[in-house]
Amino acid sequence: MSTDRRPTRREERRAQTVQEIKALAMEQISSGGPDAVSLSGIVREMSMSPAAVYRYFENRDALLADLVVDAYNDFADSLAAIAAVSDSEADRLIGVLNGARTWALAHPNSYRLIFQTNIGSGQHLAPERTVPAASRSMAVIVDALGAARAGSSSTPGPESSPVERAAPSALDEEARTWGDRAGWSSSPPQILQLALLSWTRLHGIISLELGGHLAATGVDPTILYAAEVATIQSAIAAGS
Repeated sequence: MSTDRRPTRREERRAQTVQEIKALAMEQISSGGPDAVSLSGIVREMSMSPAAVYRYFENRDALLADLVVDAYNDFADSLAAIAAVSDSEADRLIGVLNGARTWALAHPNSYRLIFQTNIGSGQHLAPERTVPAASRSMAVIVDALGAARAGSSSTPGPESSPVERAAPSALDEEARTWGDRAGWSSSPPQILQLALLSWTRLHGIISLELGGHLAATGVDPTILYAAEVATIQSAIAAGS
């Protein structure tokens, strides 16, 4: 016997109102960044009474936290969907890494909210909710890197890893601490290090692209991003 329950009309109306509030907040972010989010402005737009909005969100920070969690979860779901349909470990890695840029270009305001403001960092705003949501997408990348490494038949020779050559030993400890904090302590230290470097480099390219900085230099971001993905593939093949 199915235990699924159809939402009541009241529940449906509440869900619709919450989504409308969030949509208006994202429009405010689009025009003026997270600082532009205003519950009073949303109230005016929706013709609600000033007190009514607080039945849905306790305050502005609660609304922003919801937007951050939604964005992180949508990002993670997008990457997980790519990983689930990949034909091989190598395809899975390429698909996931390229999927990060694809999602960012399709959702620039959500990307800016979670990756280009301290609101998305989880340090100040509802960390008990935002940090686990943020870890989901990174877990997909770490898993893809680990699977690609396990599926690689290459045998590294002396000093064959570009990551090992370039990174000081201090980075090993930083990556290990990062992995322990995020719950990836079982991942090989080389994978954690490569994941950390990949995350910072790829997001650096995406941020420069969204900010228009690459266009100003005449550099094609698609080519630059592909080159970085190829570098990550090379590091995997070299046994890092």
